[in-house]
Parts: sequence; C-alpha cells; structure tokens
Amino acid sequence: MGIFSIFLLPLIVFLAVMIYKVLQKNGMSFSKRVGITFLFLFPFTYDILITNLLSGYYCLIAPPHPKTKIIKKVKYPISIYWEDNVYPGFSKEDRELMIMNYLDGVHLKMMALNGDDGKIYVYRAKEGEYKAMGYKERDYAKAILKRGKTYTKQSMPKTNYTVTFNEIKLNPFARHFLYSDETKVIENNTSKVIAYNRRYIRFFYNISPDVALGNIYYYPHAMCGESYDGFDYEVFQYVFNHGGSYSDQKHKIDLNRYLYNKYIKGGK
Repeated sequence: MGIFSIFLLPLIVFLAVMIYKVLQKNGMSFSKRVGITFLFLFPFTYDILITNLLSGYYCLIAPPHPKTKIIKKVKYPISIYWEDNVYPGFSKEDRELMIMNYLDGVHLKMMALNGDDGKIYVYRAKEGEYKAMGYKERDYAKAILKRGKTYTKQSMPKTNYTVTFNEIKLNPFARHFLYSDETKVIENNTSKVIAYNRRYIRFFYNISPDVALGNIYYYPHAMCGESYDGFDYEVFQYVFNHGGSYSDQKHKIDLNRYLYNKYIKGGK
C-alpha cells in the first residue's frame, strides 16, 4: 500500500462529498443523493458495519461473561507449565526468553514449556543462582537451557499451575473480520480455572489500512477482552521479569507478526 494509503481515507471522503454536491446541484432529492453516495462508499466501508455487528454478538452475547476475569493471584506458584498452541510451541530462542523473564528460582523454581518439536521442556532454577552469575541474564538463561530435560506430556513432572493459550476458531465468515484467542490459568491440584481472558480483535478497515506498522495481522486494540498477549502476568506478577531489562514477551516473534506470516504470507 505504501505512501498512497496515507491519502486513501481523505481521498475517498473528498470524492464522496464531491459526488453528493454534484448530485445536489443537479436537483436530485436528498434520499437519492444519500443512496448514491452510500453506494460509492459501500466497497470501502461495508467491513466496518459487519465487524461491529459481529463484535456486538461475540462481545455482548457469546460466552464467556465477562470476557476477562482473575479469580486468584499467586505470589509463589513454584512450578508452571505453559502450553502455547497458537504458536507451534516454544522455540529454543523462546525458551531462553521465558527463562530470563520468569524463572527466578524463588517465586518460580520449575518451568515446563511445550516445544516447537512436540517435546515438553522442563527447566529448574535454585534461589540465588541468578545473583551468583552477576545478574547476567543471558548467561543465566543459557546455563539453565543446557541442563533442561525433555519429556512427553504424559511423563512430564507435575506442576502447580498450567497456562494455556489457544486460538478460538470462529466460523469461516467471522474469520474474515475478527481474530480471537483465549488464555486460561488453571490451578492443577483443584483443576479450577483461576483466570481467563477471551479477546476479540478486528482487522484493519478497508478505508483505514495499516500504514504505520506494516506486516501485522490485526488492529492492536481488542474490541473486548484484554488486548495484550501476556495476560497471565496479571496472575503471576511477582514471577514476571526477575531480571528487569526484558518485558513479559514470551516469543521472539511478536504474535501479530507471526499470525501475519501464517495467514497472509502463508495463505492459510
């Protein structure tokens, strides 16, 4: 789209106004002027109407209600299993990032992650280990990575909590206008969901395409539900970012760009 798209919205509005004024000068009735102008705008604006109607249904009618809820916050989870099924699991780089951001050896002593190769990777850390390495986050993460062990989902050690991240498959029509995913935090000893976030995110409108960011799948702000990917940070606040220089990011490739590569470039 490039630079042209910067001028697309004002150009369309300008042309619509000009069409309306020309029809007005020719003595056409108000209803016909509006109708013809609407027909001109329809190819550029139909998606706005459909998106908002669908959002109204999914946000206000479809369960769950509410879309986001935290029943319990946990200061010392000790062990967590993250299962990310939106991505094909956690790559080696992703696992390193997760160790730097979460595995502090105090609040979280064991981390399990579903890998992009189908294996479950389990990492353990001891209290003071990070400090003993002079607060060098990457050295710490690489040392933990080396002694990690792999399991199947059936043979992996039990954890206190599980965090799942799944795409919500909307019907084929709705998927042209909305993307949805859900994060759940499960307390394993009770099997209760202690937090969840179902979000619905729209795509960029035809009349206002993505100009500033580029190569992203959806508009950054959700129609409902929390917008951010790291919702579980709200549940495990004391675990998050023990090093201080990184974010709650879980993957090296941002989700919005990953989905763009998967669905737009990949044609899925």
